[in-house]
Amino acid sequence: MAIGMEEDKNPKSRNPLKTAGLIVTCGLVGVVAVVLGFMLADALIVYAYESSGGQPMLYVMERAEPGESMIVPLTEQDFERHPALDAVIRGEERNPSAWEWGYRDQRVIGGTKVSYRESKALHDAYGPQGERGLYPLMEYGGAYYVVLTTWP
Repeated sequence: MAIGMEEDKNPKSRNPLKTAGLIVTCGLVGVVAVVLGFMLADALIVYAYESSGGQPMLYVMERAEPGESMIVPLTEQDFERHPALDAVIRGEERNPSAWEWGYRDQRVIGGTKVSYRESKALHDAYGPQGERGLYPLMEYGGAYYVVLTTWP
């Protein structure tokens, strides 16, 4: 038994696969901790905004031509996931203005109040994309739309 104990104290007697497994496990635990930290921070930010008393808004603009923008077709699932988007594009919140809102080829077609969670979900799904931060155009029924969300 004395010989076995001496081997455990000798670092050369450890299995290299055990050491590599321990390093990988610690790395994965670290990554999970960071991800959970970001999720908690995100939830706390949304909670703080919800507690502030303001109300975020969703605005939808219609574009006459798609230009060179990335086009994302809207589906029934998109409208089911985002009822506010459905209300502005196809429903009771649709109220198109004249073809002028910064540009002569786009107009605001409506807006509605949304929760902070919905505002964030809409921004993540339809907000600026890529390095240049370009808004994708949503296409539905032959028309092109840009989704904007605002927080007070």
